[in-house]
Amino acid sequence: MPPCIPPTIDGGLAPPRREAVVGAKSTAKPSYSVSEVALHNRRGDAWLIYKGQVLDVSKWISSHPGGEQTILRFAGMDATDEIRAFHDDWVLEKRVPGLVVGTVKGAPEATELVRDFRELGEEFEKLGYFHVSPWFYVRKVAFVMSMFAIALGLLFKSESFASHMASAVVLGMFWQQFAFVGHDCGHMSARTHARDHIDVPKLGALVTFFNGISVAWWKATHNVHHAVPNTVDCDPDIAHLPVFAVDKLMFGSLFNKYHGRVMEFDWPARNIFVPFQHLWYYPIMCVARFNLYIQSILFLLSSGDGHGGRTKLDVAAFLGFGGWLSLLVSFIPTWGERVAYVMLSHAVAGLLNVQITLSHFSRPIFDSPTKLDGPDRYGGDFFTRNVVSSLDVDCTPSMDWFHGGLQFQTLHHLYPRIGREHLRKTGPLIASLCKKHGLPYSRKSFLACNMEVFETLKSTAVHSRTWSPLIYESMCAQG
Repeated sequence: MPPCIPPTIDGGLAPPRREAVVGAKSTAKPSYSVSEVALHNRRGDAWLIYKGQVLDVSKWISSHPGGEQTILRFAGMDATDEIRAFHDDWVLEKRVPGLVVGTVKGAPEATELVRDFRELGEEFEKLGYFHVSPWFYVRKVAFVMSMFAIALGLLFKSESFASHMASAVVLGMFWQQFAFVGHDCGHMSARTHARDHIDVPKLGALVTFFNGISVAWWKATHNVHHAVPNTVDCDPDIAHLPVFAVDKLMFGSLFNKYHGRVMEFDWPARNIFVPFQHLWYYPIMCVARFNLYIQSILFLLSSGDGHGGRTKLDVAAFLGFGGWLSLLVSFIPTWGERVAYVMLSHAVAGLLNVQITLSHFSRPIFDSPTKLDGPDRYGGDFFTRNVVSSLDVDCTPSMDWFHGGLQFQTLHHLYPRIGREHLRKTGPLIASLCKKHGLPYSRKSFLACNMEVFETLKSTAVHSRTWSPLIYESMCAQG
């Protein structure tokens, strides 16, 4: 039997001491209740439940390649499906045994929905969908690098303004397409065999060098986004104040758990940006890439914030990008043309920012996990929250290259390690399973997706014009 749990000074329950349970000579693993595991929910004392086993990741968390934040969001909880979604079997077989401190007892059984999605993932594994043909990426990389070569040719082989602007357009498309390759590598979905090891730091540095966005920064934010999509105070991909607020919940100046600070709904947000955000949307997407440079710089200069992945190689690659782009622009004869070249290339690359935000901006937003408990935290179980928070783009196979796999956002969020070449053939299976369980699977044309995001931003903008901090405080008052 587990030991009695002593009260803390404030009357609460203290986490059970593992030493008291195991004993000095015992080798048997103790059993813990779900409520006991839930007490270990903070940095320095973090336990997870994985397939009925209790893992103590307290000392290892700082070494997690995906950073601390993803783990901390689920400390004290069952993270079976989150862990499984992001890791290969051989990684888990190597790492998990050394972290096990016991088993869990009295845990609720998985729902039929969860069991069905788990079985579908196992079927994808048998079909080899988590691996790709090496020729798939040989063709992709050749295509992407040919775009870079064309951009250089248009710039250096002609002195005409039209040729230079065409070069800017192709360069912007190169950045968009190269980001898709980097995205696949970061998700470990570009592997050709089951035990392939993708050297993310080295490949990431290559992506950073050509694309200008720190892959270390991207992984830090993207891992959290995949784990808790559209959770109002946890998902960094919807935390864009003072520029955008995708839901009224953001009017309350929430403390963002990823950024570790309050996202103020301040004067610029209330008066300049959010009330007109649907009109600002596309102009801001045209320059959003500059913000990604700033975020990369701030990330690479920071330390001790719980985000891993920073390497000297990534810093050198980022500086290298700035070097080759500056050298490229310096060959343009006039300053006016240089500014036009930079702005046009970045505006075209802004297509990627539109594609990313289309996937989630118009979807339901989940309230803070501090206000919810049990199965409703973060919007429900792993599969439910990722279906509800994702929007797919309906397009013909001939346009798959343009969307880079992001058009199958729901599938990508459910099984992020599936290779891009397999995404299209798995879509009908996802839709069928969602229909069986009454999940709101959404798939619309690229134009319809854009209109939906526009209307979502417009709706929130209208509400912001009548919002008052005094009214908000009176609504939140207790007593």
